[in-house]
Amino acid sequence: MKKVNWFVVCGLILLGACFAACSDDDNGGGWDGESAVVDAHDYDIWTYFNFKTGETKTLNVKSQEGGITGIYTGDLGISVMGSSYGGQEDVKLIISTVTADTVLLSLDSLGFSMSGEVDPYSLSAKATIKQNGDKWVLTGVPTDVDVVNGGEITVYHEVTFSGEIGAAAGSAASIKVTFKPGGMPMAITGTYTVKDRDNKVYMLEGDETSFAWDIAFHKYDVKTNGGAAVKLNTTDLALVTASSISGESFATDTDGHQVMVDMSKMMEGFVGYQTTKLNEVLCGWVTATPTGSMPPYTYELNSNVFVVRTADGQYAKVKFTDYSNDKNVKVYAAFDYEFPLK
Repeated sequence: MKKVNWFVVCGLILLGACFAACSDDDNGGGWDGESAVVDAHDYDIWTYFNFKTGETKTLNVKSQEGGITGIYTGDLGISVMGSSYGGQEDVKLIISTVTADTVLLSLDSLGFSMSGEVDPYSLSAKATIKQNGDKWVLTGVPTDVDVVNGGEITVYHEVTFSGEIGAAAGSAASIKVTFKPGGMPMAITGTYTVKDRDNKVYMLEGDETSFAWDIAFHKYDVKTNGGAAVKLNTTDLALVTASSISGESFATDTDGHQVMVDMSKMMEGFVGYQTTKLNEVLCGWVTATPTGSMPPYTYELNSNVFVVRTADGQYAKVKFTDYSNDKNVKVYAAFDYEFPLK
């Protein structure tokens, strides 16, 4: 998984959502139709909503053995031009998700130096991954890394991770890291021997095709059940009719998105991600803007009307009214809607 961005994590921790309540609520006189408040604050839960019945269902996200991401413990042997220079025991390696086919590898608390004592440092670089049978194959992406030692910055050039990791529990792993500390003409090679690992893949604990749903929420992430969506220019829900959306271009869900589902080892530098489809239009119901300070983000609700086309060709108009419940707990997707659209 990717190296933790602590500003992002702190902002996300403040958010909270997996229960839904539907009611006829005029929302302060602005709407006299159906309304819903869907709890979406838990990282390891998806909440599914059915426009026709107003019912919800939840599925947990569970971790399973077989993924490449996770926390590894092993010994690092060091060599230069084939000559051994010892190494370091019990080095932590964190492999984090970047995209569906890219990971970030980070060797933590290294103490190796060719020129005396140094402060503990970390080396991180990306690698592409591809599953070949029961193995994950890593292909390194050379990266320059700035390391601060006693106030001095050393650039570690061409840091590259490569190798193979077996998917099954207890299977072999062979990882090499190469790098050139600033000024060195030749590369240093590290051979990482894994002794213990907690590597996971994250999947739904249940079958989301076994029940009827139209839209699903996870934090601010949204997907449809084979549907599509469009954001309209209007903010007036009452003005949107079936005839008024003629000619609109609807966006379907797309593959390969990563959503945070496991924060249990965040303090160790690892966050677990699930690969899933998302609807990028509907994910725009809230906009996060970096502040550069604390809190790291401000959140703004999108006031435009969205229209969701369900898998069977019916339409629902939706306007989000809040991202918290009546006790100001986040994240709760509160919205007014009409289904089917008249």
